[in-house]
Parts: sequence; structure tokens; C-alpha cells
Amino acid sequence: MTRSHMSNPAVMMLRALACLMLCGTLASARKVVLPDHATARKNSKHIFNAIDSAGRQWGSAIHHNGFSFIPTVIPKGTLLYHGGQSSTLPPTVEWMAFEVEHAEAFAFSQELPPSGQNERATADDQGQIPLHEPRSSSHNETRYERGYLQTYRAYRDVNVLYLDGMSAGKTWMGTLDTQDLVLRENQSIPDWGPSFGERERSVQICSLLADWGYDGLMRAEIGFEIMYCDFSSGVDLVAVKRSSIHQTGLLEPYTNIFQWSRAVAERYDGLGGDRVRLDFSSLVSCYFFPIDMSNPDPERPDLHRLASASIDELKDIKRHVKAVATTARRFTVNWQAAVDLITARYAKRLAVLANPDSPTELFKTELTTATQTYIDASPEPGDINKRGREGWNETRDALLACEKHYLLPTYLDQNRWGAQDWLIHTALRAVMSDICSTLFLAKSVTDQGGITGRNHDAAGGDVPLGLDQLREARTLFDELKKRLNWSTWRRPQLCRTDEVLLTAMWPWGSDEDHWNPECRKHDVVHSWRGGYWKPDWRYR
Repeated sequence: MTRSHMSNPAVMMLRALACLMLCGTLASARKVVLPDHATARKNSKHIFNAIDSAGRQWGSAIHHNGFSFIPTVIPKGTLLYHGGQSSTLPPTVEWMAFEVEHAEAFAFSQELPPSGQNERATADDQGQIPLHEPRSSSHNETRYERGYLQTYRAYRDVNVLYLDGMSAGKTWMGTLDTQDLVLRENQSIPDWGPSFGERERSVQICSLLADWGYDGLMRAEIGFEIMYCDFSSGVDLVAVKRSSIHQTGLLEPYTNIFQWSRAVAERYDGLGGDRVRLDFSSLVSCYFFPIDMSNPDPERPDLHRLASASIDELKDIKRHVKAVATTARRFTVNWQAAVDLITARYAKRLAVLANPDSPTELFKTELTTATQTYIDASPEPGDINKRGREGWNETRDALLACEKHYLLPTYLDQNRWGAQDWLIHTALRAVMSDICSTLFLAKSVTDQGGITGRNHDAAGGDVPLGLDQLREARTLFDELKKRLNWSTWRRPQLCRTDEVLLTAMWPWGSDEDHWNPECRKHDVVHSWRGGYWKPDWRYR
């Protein structure tokens, strides 16, 4: 092309129009929503709590609106239970429970009323919920519908997609958002009917999971369950037991809610028995994505939802879930193990530090114990084993050591981390930064206030030192607790915050501690507490 042709006004105009059209197309193109570290950092407390609660009944109930998708393996040999009105293998999708009592609630047998009669009481009559509509009969003879408890055993590792929170809860509060709004692409059911839309939901989700190579969906209600898609694959039926007949169609007496609840309560801290393996390195959280998760319900702003996200954003999340869920399982880092170490060290300690009634001396001891681990103390002139410290800054180095301490084991496999690992690390590091910064800020406040216990006035009376600073420090920890919102703080504790459940553990412990373990106050648990162990080391 010649120079004169390039400068032709008509050609230049066409090029300008083409540019405007292209720019307009690009401007109107939707930006795909992807996970990012800024959002993971912003939502760090929620991500931390999701990891802490995953596969655990207590946390799943407290933080019941779940937003995580976690590929999970149910190991070969695991027992699962199904209750229903058939003794044969379910021909289509059905539910299996991890606890016997959970499945037994649906394995009921009952007498059916004669044709044209319906003797079951209503919920309004008795305050109980009928589980089953009696079948009609053409004769007046007594007829029974029998229930069966089926026991299944996995003959291979079973692959399921776990949705956290109380995702089996049929509510309008957001418990079903990851199923109905993400996996089913905003296909919520306005009129659930007697089955709460479960049949339609399960068929659609199982069709999706089959394409992804999964056997079912794992979720929680009062007990963990598996929405199992094909009973001819992955599990063997090893036992079938017919249940006894009851004379009523009501929930009681054939379902003992106390026994069911107690069985489930044994799983507050996890399913146990090595029955599930959660692949945290393949965890996808909606909290990774920069979307609106506010609740349209003004009465519950504390509950996050996906209802405010656009359908395009929900589809973006689903595509990302599919991409991660259909790759090989990783199991690179057990992030829940790191979270457990963090909560074990800090949960009770922060409760003491935030408690306005905890003794001043105990406050000081707790704060010192929580921080001194990370402080490289200043050298003294008389040190006989000095070491050099180039560029040393006590506070900066202590904060860094505090933030990283319980994440150090994860760094061994850092070269194998995937994108999900890095996002989780960002969230956990942000939580640790908040905890450690608060600890050292409170230490600075109390050190300046001279909070060392109590002093004496001129008349010989006790005078507390630095009460203003003490109140300020306790306020810092109270606000930290609210930000963290750990589920363990909602759980009734056996002992008070200034007590410990104590039994005799060598070299300490009294006869009373061994024969009658109970909660002991902090001021009686000391190095001179002995007497049970022989020989008694105190008198050697």
C-alpha cells in the first residue's frame, strides 16, 4: 500500500469507524469472574471458618450457609445406611446416611388405615410432622407398609462432591444456594411440595455429577448424608433389616429424636473412623470470587447468600468448580490440620483475654504465653552464648514468626501447590496476621500501662495497675473474637475460661486428680501439685 493510499481520508474514516466498533464490542464484553487473592484476603475469616467446619457437624450447623465445593473420597470399606419402604436396591438416586439412627428415621413400618380413611393427625393437631401419606386400600382388612434398613459397604473408593454448611437443609435461608443457584444455574423451586423439590434437585445434580465422574453429593442436615446416584456401582448391599410395625403415621414414636440427635452429636468434631477424605487442595469457595454475597433479607444481614449474584457470575463459578473438580485429586495440603492447630492454641486463650471478669494476673500470663514464643529476646552484656543478629527488629520479626508459625508445615510442599492452595494460604495468613497484630498491640498497650498484677497504696491496700490499658486491651480481643466468629465459642464449655479439666499426668497430679478428674482453677494448677505418682518427685 502506497503512502498516499494510507493517508486517504475515506480510508482513515473507515479505520476510525472499525476501531470504534471494536472498542464498543470490547467494552460491552462481560468480564469473567475469577478467584483473586484480594477477595480471599477480604473474606479470610469466612474461608478459615469453612475449612474449620468442613465435615464437622457442629461448625456446619453454626455456619449453616455453606459456599464451598470440596472433592471428597469415601474410602473403600466404609459403611453407609439407607432407610426406606423397599428391601431391594434403589433403582434411581436415593440417600444414604453415615449414622444408623439417621437412616432408621426413614425405615419406619406402619399400619395403613382402611380405604377412604386417613387417621394420621395433622401437625397442627399434635405438633408433629407426618412423614408418610398412607396408601389407600380397596378392602377394610388390616394392611401394613414395612420399612427396611439397608446397610451398604463401599467396595471401592467412592467419589463425592461435598457441599459444606447445612446444605441438606431445605430452607429459604441460603442453605441450598450452592445447589440451586450454582450447580443448577439459578433453578430454585418456588413451590417445593411435600418433598421440598428434592426429587427434581437430585436428578439434575446427579446428571451433572455423572458427567464430572462423581458417584454422588455429600451434604449435612441433622447428620451427614450422601445423595447417591447409582446404587449398582461403588457399594454392595450387605444387610437388610425389616423394622417393627407402629400404629401411627406420625414422626413419633418410631423415630427417637433424642437417639438420632445424640448419634449425630458424636460427630460434632468430625465423622471419625477415617470415613471421609476431603481434598482441601481442590476446595473452591464462593468467597474466592469478587461477587455480591449480601442477603436480600434485611432481617438476616449476618447470613451471606448467592441470591444477589448475577446468573453470569453463578455460571462462572460453576465453570471454575467443574474445572477443579474434574482434575485429578491432589490432597497436597491438609489445610484443616493447620486450622486445627491455630484454633487449639488460641480459642480458649482469646476467650480469657476478652473476658472482662478474668483475673488480671491470668490475663497477663495468657498474653505473655501467647507472644513470648515468637520473641527473640534482647541480648544482655553478661550472656555467655551470644549470637549475632543482623538487621534484627524484635517486634517485626516476632509478628512475622507468629503469622507463619502454624503454616510452616505446609511450606514443605509449596512447589506442588495449586491455585486453590495459594488462595487458602492467603486467607489463613490474613487471619493469622489479624490474631498476631492484636496480640502484640495488646502487649504494647499493657506494657506501657505497667499491668504486672497489683500494687499497694500508702495505707497498705491493693490498688490495680493500668486499668485503662487493661480495658483497652480486653476491648481489642473482644473485637477480634467478633471478627473471627469461631464456632467453638458458641459451644458450651465443660470448664470456665479460667479453669482446665485436669487428670493426673506425670510428673504432676494428685490422688484427687486421678480418681476424680474435674475442672480446676488456674491458681491451684502449679508445679507443686503432686502426690499420685510414686515415687513422689517432690521429695526426692
